[in-house]
Amino acid sequence: MAPIIRCAIDNCKTTSVNKTPDVTFHRCPYNSEMSNKWLRVLKQRCTAFDSVDSKICSKHFELKYFDAQKKLKENAVPTLFSSASHSLSLRSIGKSDSGKTKIEKILNRMTQADLTADIKLNLAHLKEPMHLDSFVTDDLKCKSDAPNAANLWLMIKKQEHLNTRLMDLVVQTKKHVEILQKSMEESRLVKKEQEQNIESLKYIVKCLQEKQTTLEEQIEILTAVESR
Repeated sequence: MAPIIRCAIDNCKTTSVNKTPDVTFHRCPYNSEMSNKWLRVLKQRCTAFDSVDSKICSKHFELKYFDAQKKLKENAVPTLFSSASHSLSLRSIGKSDSGKTKIEKILNRMTQADLTADIKLNLAHLKEPMHLDSFVTDDLKCKSDAPNAANLWLMIKKQEHLNTRLMDLVVQTKKHVEILQKSMEESRLVKKEQEQNIESLKYIVKCLQEKQTTLEEQIEILTAVESR
């Protein structure tokens, strides 16, 4: 008996047992780009979704995503959901948004480039306290009598140092990637050369085999002549 197929969408009761003949089930696309699109859409729609085993019924796809043979097109993305699951998703989104502060919401809307530029602009208007080193202990902490400005600048110094390390790591990683790419290209060229050598050897063997056959025929003719 074939296993029962169930639609992975929350609150969807469609199964291979109760579905109508026109309803079909579809797996997540193998294409990584489309697979990511599915996963983003289904993140709030499925309690548990496995990109390999889980299936979505055709009720969740618009008609434009089916061809004349009623097959799902390659660019199809599930967009139709029940009001119950939609309201559940909205509640969960609203709950997560309501838990954020005003600052967090504004930061989420800014790009990384905007944030970096804004930080640099603000730092340009700040002045490093005089004799900052005198307020810092050997374990890189501010003394109890240090002004707030010293605490702030110590944090800035730590962040700048950390950013420098991260950038160095990015540069090193990029170099490693370039080395790996070069190594892969060299390996590909070596493999291609080896394949060409193998083809050349095959051709030489074929020629030798043909020459051997000719010699054998000549020997047979000579033997026949001598026996007369």
